[in-house]
Amino acid sequence: MVQHSSSTVKTAANGSSGPSESADDDLPSVMTCANYLKLPSYSTKEIMYKKLLYAISEGQGSFDLS
Repeated sequence: MVQHSSSTVKTAANGSSGPSESADDDLPSVMTCANYLKLPSYSTKEIMYKKLLYAISEGQGSFDLS
């Protein structure tokens, strides 16, 4: 089951949350009702390719609302 990863991270020093340092940690998501693919701003095409393949292969048979 694939779930969209959060765009916040906890810091060890003070425990506060904030935006992630890089979109490379996030998975792509979709809005199926609008045929819309939401891609984070990945730093390289290779990372985008790997994240897309992971989401496709792990998300088969799963339908979760985000």
